[in-house]
Amino acid sequence: MAKPIAIMLPNLDRIIRGLLYLYVFSFPFERLLFIERNGFIILLVLLTLWCLVNRQHFFVRTPVDLPLLVLVAWVGISLPFATFPPYSFHEFAKLLQQGLIFYVVVYFFRDTRDRGRMIALMIGSLAAVSLYGIWQFEAKPWLGQMVPGGRPYYLIESFLSSEVGLTTYLVTVIPVSAAVTAYAPLRWQRALAGGTTVVAILCQGLTFSRAGLLALLTEVAVFAFLLRKKTVTILAAGLCFLLIAVAVSMVLIDRNRSIPFIPGPAKFTAYNLEARFKVWRLGFEKLAKHPLVGIGFGKDNFFIATRTDPIYLEAEKADAETVPTPAGLHNTFLDMAVGAGVPAGLAYIWLMWTIGRAGLEHFCREKDHLLRIWDLTLVVLVVGVFVRNCFDHMWIGTMALLFWVIVGLSIQPTPSSAKDISSS
Repeated sequence: MAKPIAIMLPNLDRIIRGLLYLYVFSFPFERLLFIERNGFIILLVLLTLWCLVNRQHFFVRTPVDLPLLVLVAWVGISLPFATFPPYSFHEFAKLLQQGLIFYVVVYFFRDTRDRGRMIALMIGSLAAVSLYGIWQFEAKPWLGQMVPGGRPYYLIESFLSSEVGLTTYLVTVIPVSAAVTAYAPLRWQRALAGGTTVVAILCQGLTFSRAGLLALLTEVAVFAFLLRKKTVTILAAGLCFLLIAVAVSMVLIDRNRSIPFIPGPAKFTAYNLEARFKVWRLGFEKLAKHPLVGIGFGKDNFFIATRTDPIYLEAEKADAETVPTPAGLHNTFLDMAVGAGVPAGLAYIWLMWTIGRAGLEHFCREKDHLLRIWDLTLVVLVVGVFVRNCFDHMWIGTMALLFWVIVGLSIQPTPSSAKDISSS
Protein backbone atom coordinates (compact mmCIF):
# COMPACT_ATOMS: atom_id res chain seq x y z
CA MET A 1 0.00 0.00 0.00
CA ALA A 2 2.88 2.35 0.77
CA LYS A 3 4.45 2.04 -2.69
CA PRO A 4 1.52 3.50 -4.70
CA ILE A 5 1.35 6.45 -2.29
CA ALA A 6 5.10 6.97 -2.59
CA ILE A 7 4.76 6.94 -6.37
CA MET A 8 2.07 9.63 -6.11
CA LEU A 9 4.42 11.80 -4.04
CA PRO A 10 7.82 11.26 -5.69
CA ASN A 11 9.05 14.75 -4.90
CA LEU A 12 8.26 14.86 -1.18
CA ASP A 13 11.94 14.69 -0.22
CA ARG A 14 12.69 17.47 -2.68
CA ILE A 15 9.83 19.61 -1.32
CA ILE A 16 11.15 19.23 2.23
CA ARG A 17 14.65 20.23 1.14
CA GLY A 18 13.25 23.18 -0.82
CA LEU A 19 11.37 24.40 2.22
CA LEU A 20 14.53 24.07 4.32
CA TYR A 21 16.47 26.20 1.81
CA LEU A 22 13.86 28.94 2.17
CA TYR A 23 13.70 28.41 5.94
CA VAL A 24 17.46 28.82 6.40
CA PHE A 25 17.62 31.76 3.99
CA SER A 26 15.19 33.71 6.18
CA PHE A 27 17.30 33.49 9.37
CA PRO A 28 19.42 36.66 9.02
CA PHE A 29 16.60 38.80 7.62
CA GLU A 30 14.36 40.23 10.31
CA ARG A 31 11.59 41.06 7.85
CA LEU A 32 11.46 37.43 6.71
CA LEU A 33 11.04 35.90 10.15
CA PHE A 34 7.42 35.08 9.31
CA ILE A 35 8.90 32.46 6.97
CA GLU A 36 10.79 30.91 9.88
CA ARG A 37 7.69 30.85 12.09
CA ASN A 38 5.20 29.59 9.50
CA GLY A 39 7.76 27.47 7.65
CA PHE A 40 8.34 25.33 10.71
CA ILE A 41 4.63 24.51 10.95
CA ILE A 42 4.56 23.53 7.27
CA LEU A 43 7.72 21.49 7.80
CA LEU A 44 6.06 19.54 10.63
CA VAL A 45 3.14 18.70 8.34
CA LEU A 46 5.44 17.58 5.52
CA LEU A 47 7.56 15.47 7.87
CA THR A 48 4.48 13.76 9.26
CA LEU A 49 3.29 13.01 5.72
CA TRP A 50 6.78 11.76 4.80
CA CYS A 51 6.83 9.36 7.75
CA LEU A 52 3.37 8.02 6.86
CA VAL A 53 4.26 7.57 3.19
CA ASN A 54 7.60 5.88 3.82
CA ARG A 55 6.57 4.06 7.01
CA GLN A 56 9.77 5.05 8.75
CA HIS A 57 11.26 7.88 10.79
CA PHE A 58 14.08 10.24 9.85
CA PHE A 59 16.05 10.15 13.11
CA VAL A 60 19.56 8.83 12.64
CA ARG A 61 22.31 8.17 15.14
CA THR A 62 25.03 10.76 15.47
CA PRO A 63 27.94 11.29 17.90
CA VAL A 64 26.01 14.02 19.75
CA ASP A 65 22.87 12.03 20.54
CA LEU A 66 23.65 11.27 24.18
CA PRO A 67 24.64 14.78 25.40
CA LEU A 68 21.77 16.32 23.45
CA LEU A 69 19.33 13.83 24.95
CA VAL A 70 20.68 14.49 28.45
CA LEU A 71 20.34 18.25 28.00
CA VAL A 72 16.77 18.02 26.68
CA ALA A 73 15.75 15.44 29.29
CA TRP A 74 17.11 17.40 32.25
CA VAL A 75 15.56 20.66 31.09
CA GLY A 76 12.28 18.76 30.77
CA ILE A 77 12.65 17.39 34.31
CA SER A 78 13.24 20.91 35.65
CA LEU A 79 10.12 22.44 34.11
CA PRO A 80 7.64 21.63 36.92
CA PHE A 81 9.95 23.41 39.38
CA ALA A 82 10.23 26.60 37.30
CA THR A 83 9.25 29.94 38.84
CA PHE A 84 7.06 30.61 35.79
CA PRO A 85 6.26 27.22 34.18
CA PRO A 86 4.32 28.58 31.14
CA TYR A 87 7.30 30.68 30.05
CA SER A 88 9.77 27.84 30.61
CA PHE A 89 7.57 25.38 28.69
CA HIS A 90 7.52 27.86 25.79
CA GLU A 91 11.33 28.10 25.83
CA PHE A 92 11.61 24.31 26.12
CA ALA A 93 9.54 23.98 22.95
CA LYS A 94 12.18 26.09 21.17
CA LEU A 95 14.89 23.70 22.38
CA LEU A 96 12.92 20.77 20.97
CA GLN A 97 12.57 22.67 17.69
CA GLN A 98 16.33 23.09 17.48
CA GLY A 99 16.90 19.37 18.04
CA LEU A 100 14.30 18.46 15.42
CA ILE A 101 15.86 20.77 12.82
CA PHE A 102 19.25 19.17 13.51
CA TYR A 103 18.01 15.65 12.78
CA VAL A 104 16.02 16.76 9.74
CA VAL A 105 19.13 18.36 8.22
CA VAL A 106 21.26 15.31 9.05
CA TYR A 107 18.84 13.01 7.20
CA PHE A 108 17.77 15.08 4.20
CA PHE A 109 21.12 16.74 3.42
CA ARG A 110 23.58 13.87 3.18
CA ASP A 111 23.94 14.19 -0.61
CA THR A 112 26.99 16.25 -1.61
CA ARG A 113 25.02 18.34 -4.12
CA ASP A 114 22.34 19.26 -1.59
CA ARG A 115 24.93 20.27 0.99
CA GLY A 116 26.76 22.24 -1.69
CA ARG A 117 23.60 24.21 -2.50
CA MET A 118 23.02 24.96 1.18
CA ILE A 119 26.58 26.14 1.65
CA ALA A 120 26.26 28.39 -1.41
CA LEU A 121 23.06 29.86 0.03
CA MET A 122 24.79 30.59 3.35
CA ILE A 123 27.81 32.24 1.73
CA GLY A 124 25.53 34.34 -0.47
CA SER A 125 23.53 35.46 2.57
CA LEU A 126 26.76 36.19 4.47
CA ALA A 127 28.00 38.39 1.64
CA ALA A 128 24.71 40.33 1.47
CA VAL A 129 24.51 40.83 5.25
CA SER A 130 28.16 41.89 5.50
CA LEU A 131 28.06 44.33 2.59
CA TYR A 132 24.90 45.97 3.85
CA GLY A 133 26.35 46.18 7.36
CA ILE A 134 29.46 47.94 6.03
CA TRP A 135 27.35 50.37 3.99
CA GLN A 136 25.09 50.98 6.99
CA PHE A 137 28.01 51.95 9.18
CA GLU A 138 28.63 55.12 7.21
CA ALA A 139 25.07 55.79 6.19
CA LYS A 140 23.05 55.63 9.38
CA PRO A 141 23.45 56.78 12.98
CA TRP A 142 21.63 54.16 15.02
CA LEU A 143 18.16 55.51 15.85
CA GLY A 144 19.61 59.01 15.84
CA GLN A 145 20.76 58.65 19.44
CA MET A 146 23.49 60.90 20.80
CA VAL A 147 26.16 60.17 23.36
CA PRO A 148 27.74 62.77 25.70
CA GLY A 149 29.51 65.38 23.64
CA GLY A 150 26.79 65.60 21.00
CA ARG A 151 28.22 63.07 18.56
CA PRO A 152 26.02 60.40 16.90
CA TYR A 153 25.78 56.88 18.26
CA TYR A 154 26.62 54.57 15.35
CA LEU A 155 25.54 50.96 15.58
CA ILE A 156 25.12 48.58 12.65
CA GLU A 157 22.74 45.65 12.64
CA SER A 158 22.49 45.03 8.88
CA PHE A 159 19.32 43.02 8.11
CA LEU A 160 19.15 41.58 11.64
CA SER A 161 17.33 43.04 14.62
CA SER A 162 20.38 44.11 16.64
CA GLU A 163 24.14 44.52 16.69
CA VAL A 164 24.38 41.50 19.02
CA GLY A 165 22.45 39.41 16.50
CA LEU A 166 24.71 40.59 13.66
CA THR A 167 27.97 39.81 15.45
CA THR A 168 26.66 36.38 16.49
CA TYR A 169 25.54 35.65 12.93
CA LEU A 170 28.99 36.56 11.59
CA VAL A 171 30.75 34.38 14.17
CA THR A 172 28.45 31.50 13.18
CA VAL A 173 28.74 31.68 9.39
CA ILE A 174 32.31 32.92 8.83
CA PRO A 175 33.67 29.38 9.55
CA VAL A 176 31.64 28.10 6.56
CA SER A 177 33.09 30.57 4.08
CA ALA A 178 36.60 30.21 5.56
CA ALA A 179 36.50 26.41 5.20
CA VAL A 180 35.34 26.70 1.57
CA THR A 181 38.20 29.15 0.96
CA ALA A 182 40.64 26.52 2.22
CA TYR A 183 39.29 23.39 0.52
CA ALA A 184 36.96 24.22 -2.39
CA PRO A 185 38.07 22.33 -5.53
CA LEU A 186 37.71 25.23 -7.99
CA ARG A 187 39.68 28.48 -7.94
CA TRP A 188 36.64 30.70 -8.50
CA GLN A 189 34.90 29.04 -5.56
CA ARG A 190 37.87 29.70 -3.30
CA ALA A 191 38.13 33.29 -4.53
CA LEU A 192 34.42 33.99 -3.99
CA ALA A 193 34.39 32.41 -0.52
CA GLY A 194 37.64 34.17 0.39
CA GLY A 195 36.30 37.56 -0.66
CA THR A 196 33.13 36.96 1.36
CA THR A 197 35.22 35.99 4.39
CA VAL A 198 37.26 39.20 4.18
CA VAL A 199 34.12 41.33 3.86
CA ALA A 200 32.49 39.51 6.80
CA ILE A 201 35.58 40.03 8.98
CA LEU A 202 35.54 43.75 8.13
CA CYS A 203 31.85 43.92 9.03
CA GLN A 204 32.59 42.15 12.30
CA GLY A 205 35.22 44.74 13.08
CA LEU A 206 32.80 47.60 12.41
CA THR A 207 30.34 46.24 14.97
CA PHE A 208 32.95 47.12 17.62
CA SER A 209 31.79 44.08 19.55
CA ARG A 210 34.60 43.00 21.85
CA ALA A 211 33.05 39.58 22.46
CA GLY A 212 32.65 39.18 18.70
CA LEU A 213 36.27 40.22 18.14
CA LEU A 214 37.50 37.73 20.76
CA ALA A 215 35.43 34.95 19.18
CA LEU A 216 36.75 35.89 15.73
CA LEU A 217 40.38 35.84 16.91
CA THR A 218 39.77 32.44 18.48
CA GLU A 219 38.30 31.13 15.22
CA VAL A 220 41.27 32.47 13.25
CA ALA A 221 43.72 30.77 15.64
CA VAL A 222 41.89 27.41 15.47
CA PHE A 223 41.60 27.68 11.68
CA ALA A 224 45.35 28.25 11.28
CA PHE A 225 46.21 25.51 13.78
CA LEU A 226 44.12 22.90 11.95
CA LEU A 227 45.38 23.75 8.46
CA ARG A 228 49.03 23.99 9.55
CA LYS A 229 50.10 25.69 6.33
CA LYS A 230 52.82 28.30 6.44
CA THR A 231 50.94 30.80 4.27
CA VAL A 232 47.71 30.43 6.27
CA THR A 233 49.60 30.77 9.57
CA ILE A 234 51.29 33.96 8.41
CA LEU A 235 48.01 35.44 7.16
CA ALA A 236 46.20 34.44 10.37
CA ALA A 237 48.95 35.91 12.56
CA GLY A 238 48.95 39.09 10.48
CA LEU A 239 45.17 39.42 10.77
CA CYS A 240 45.24 38.87 14.53
CA PHE A 241 48.06 41.40 14.92
CA LEU A 242 46.23 43.93 12.75
CA LEU A 243 42.95 43.60 14.68
CA ILE A 244 44.67 43.85 18.04
CA ALA A 245 46.84 46.77 16.92
CA VAL A 246 43.83 48.71 15.60
CA ALA A 247 41.90 48.06 18.83
CA VAL A 248 44.81 49.18 21.04
CA SER A 249 45.40 52.26 18.86
CA MET A 250 41.78 53.31 19.18
CA VAL A 251 41.90 52.91 22.95
CA LEU A 252 44.99 55.14 23.12
CA ILE A 253 43.53 57.72 20.72
CA ASP A 254 40.21 57.82 22.58
CA ARG A 255 41.98 58.75 25.82
CA ASN A 256 43.00 62.09 24.29
CA ARG A 257 40.08 62.83 21.99
CA SER A 258 36.82 61.15 21.05
CA ILE A 259 36.63 59.09 17.87
CA PRO A 260 33.44 60.18 16.08
CA PHE A 261 32.39 56.84 14.63
CA ILE A 262 32.73 54.72 17.79
CA PRO A 263 29.33 53.48 19.10
CA GLY A 264 29.48 54.93 22.59
CA PRO A 265 32.28 55.64 25.05
CA ALA A 266 31.77 52.35 26.90
CA LYS A 267 33.48 50.49 24.05
CA PHE A 268 36.86 51.65 25.36
CA THR A 269 36.24 50.94 29.03
CA ALA A 270 35.63 47.91 31.27
CA TYR A 271 32.06 49.16 31.85
CA ASN A 272 30.28 46.22 30.16
CA LEU A 273 32.63 43.67 31.68
CA GLU A 274 32.07 45.09 35.16
CA ALA A 275 28.32 44.89 34.59
CA ARG A 276 28.65 41.25 33.56
CA PHE A 277 30.71 40.42 36.65
CA LYS A 278 27.97 41.92 38.80
CA VAL A 279 25.18 39.90 37.24
CA TRP A 280 27.30 36.73 37.12
CA ARG A 281 27.84 37.05 40.86
CA LEU A 282 24.08 37.27 41.37
CA GLY A 283 23.66 34.28 39.07
CA PHE A 284 26.05 32.15 41.11
CA GLU A 285 24.20 33.16 44.28
CA LYS A 286 20.95 31.93 42.73
CA LEU A 287 22.69 28.78 41.52
CA ALA A 288 23.88 28.01 45.06
CA LYS A 289 20.26 28.15 46.25
CA HIS A 290 18.82 26.07 43.38
CA PRO A 291 21.66 23.83 42.14
CA LEU A 292 19.62 20.85 40.95
CA VAL A 293 16.63 22.10 38.92
CA GLY A 294 17.26 25.84 38.76
CA ILE A 295 14.71 28.64 38.80
CA GLY A 296 13.23 28.15 35.32
CA PHE A 297 14.53 27.54 31.81
CA GLY A 298 14.72 30.46 29.38
CA LYS A 299 16.95 33.45 28.65
CA ASP A 300 14.60 36.05 30.19
CA ASN A 301 13.61 33.91 33.15
CA PHE A 302 16.43 35.19 35.37
CA PHE A 303 15.16 38.77 35.17
CA ILE A 304 11.52 37.72 35.45
CA ALA A 305 12.25 35.62 38.53
CA THR A 306 14.64 38.00 40.28
CA ARG A 307 13.42 41.52 39.46
CA THR A 308 11.64 41.69 42.85
CA ASP A 309 14.31 39.70 44.66
CA PRO A 310 15.89 41.66 47.57
CA ILE A 311 19.37 40.66 46.34
CA TYR A 312 18.71 42.09 42.89
CA LEU A 313 17.04 45.23 44.24
CA GLU A 314 19.96 45.89 46.60
CA ALA A 315 22.43 45.44 43.76
CA GLU A 316 20.40 47.79 41.57
CA LYS A 317 20.28 50.40 44.31
CA ALA A 318 24.02 50.13 44.96
CA ASP A 319 24.73 50.46 41.25
CA ALA A 320 22.55 53.53 40.73
CA GLU A 321 25.56 55.83 40.49
CA THR A 322 28.09 53.34 39.14
CA VAL A 323 27.60 50.35 36.84
CA PRO A 324 24.00 49.11 36.61
CA THR A 325 23.21 45.42 36.92
CA PRO A 326 22.10 43.95 33.55
CA ALA A 327 18.70 42.29 33.27
CA GLY A 328 20.10 39.06 31.83
CA LEU A 329 22.98 36.79 32.80
CA HIS A 330 24.90 37.33 29.54
CA ASN A 331 26.42 33.83 29.61
CA THR A 332 24.90 30.74 28.03
CA PHE A 333 26.41 28.24 30.48
CA LEU A 334 25.29 30.26 33.50
CA ASP A 335 21.84 30.80 32.00
CA MET A 336 21.48 27.05 31.47
CA ALA A 337 22.74 26.21 34.95
CA VAL A 338 20.71 28.85 36.81
CA GLY A 339 17.63 28.10 34.72
CA ALA A 340 17.60 24.29 34.76
CA GLY A 341 20.26 23.33 37.29
CA VAL A 342 23.95 22.44 37.25
CA PRO A 343 23.29 19.19 35.29
CA ALA A 344 21.85 21.25 32.42
CA GLY A 345 24.87 23.56 32.39
CA LEU A 346 27.26 20.62 32.38
CA ALA A 347 25.22 18.92 29.63
CA TYR A 348 25.58 22.08 27.51
CA ILE A 349 29.39 22.00 27.91
CA TRP A 350 29.41 18.24 27.22
CA LEU A 351 27.36 18.79 24.07
CA MET A 352 29.66 21.51 22.73
CA TRP A 353 32.74 19.44 23.56
CA THR A 354 31.29 16.37 21.82
CA ILE A 355 30.43 18.31 18.66
CA GLY A 356 33.91 19.80 18.46
CA ARG A 357 35.64 16.51 19.23
CA ALA A 358 33.60 14.66 16.56
CA GLY A 359 34.63 17.23 13.96
CA LEU A 360 38.29 17.17 15.02
CA GLU A 361 38.54 13.37 15.01
CA HIS A 362 37.00 13.12 11.54
CA PHE A 363 39.17 15.99 10.28
CA CYS A 364 42.32 14.12 11.35
CA ARG A 365 41.18 10.93 9.57
CA GLU A 366 39.67 12.43 6.43
CA LYS A 367 41.91 12.70 3.34
CA ASP A 368 39.32 14.07 0.90
CA HIS A 369 39.68 17.86 0.88
CA LEU A 370 36.07 18.37 -0.20
CA LEU A 371 34.78 16.47 2.84
CA ARG A 372 37.25 18.25 5.10
CA ILE A 373 35.26 21.45 4.52
CA TRP A 374 32.61 20.19 6.90
CA ASP A 375 34.99 18.99 9.62
CA LEU A 376 36.93 22.27 9.58
CA THR A 377 33.67 24.22 9.70
CA LEU A 378 32.43 22.20 12.66
CA VAL A 379 35.49 22.66 14.86
CA VAL A 380 35.92 26.38 14.15
CA LEU A 381 32.17 26.99 14.53
CA VAL A 382 31.86 25.35 17.94
CA VAL A 383 34.89 27.15 19.36
CA GLY A 384 33.77 30.56 18.05
CA VAL A 385 30.14 30.23 19.15
CA PHE A 386 31.15 28.93 22.59
CA VAL A 387 33.51 31.89 23.15
CA ARG A 388 30.91 34.36 21.87
CA ASN A 389 28.29 32.94 24.21
CA CYS A 390 30.54 33.29 27.24
CA PHE A 391 29.56 36.97 27.16
CA ASP A 392 25.98 36.75 25.89
CA HIS A 393 23.26 34.14 25.66
CA MET A 394 22.71 33.97 21.91
CA TRP A 395 22.19 30.21 21.72
CA ILE A 396 18.52 30.96 21.20
CA GLY A 397 16.06 31.76 18.44
CA THR A 398 17.22 31.88 14.83
CA MET A 399 20.90 31.97 15.81
CA ALA A 400 20.54 28.63 17.61
CA LEU A 401 18.61 27.19 14.65
CA LEU A 402 21.36 28.37 12.29
CA PHE A 403 23.96 26.75 14.55
CA TRP A 404 22.12 23.42 14.45
CA VAL A 405 21.66 23.59 10.66
CA ILE A 406 25.43 23.96 10.19
CA VAL A 407 26.13 21.19 12.72
CA GLY A 408 23.61 18.96 10.93
CA LEU A 409 25.31 19.61 7.59
CA SER A 410 28.78 19.01 9.04
CA ILE A 411 28.39 16.14 11.49
CA GLN A 412 29.02 12.60 10.29
CA PRO A 413 26.30 10.08 11.25
CA THR A 414 27.41 6.85 12.88
CA PRO A 415 28.35 4.22 10.24
CA SER A 416 25.18 2.14 10.61
CA SER A 417 22.94 5.20 10.28
CA ALA A 418 24.89 6.47 7.26
CA LYS A 419 24.21 3.15 5.51
CA ASP A 420 20.52 3.41 6.34
CA ILE A 421 20.32 6.88 4.80
CA SER A 422 22.09 5.85 1.60
CA SER A 423 19.96 2.72 1.20
CA SER A 424 16.71 4.68 1.63
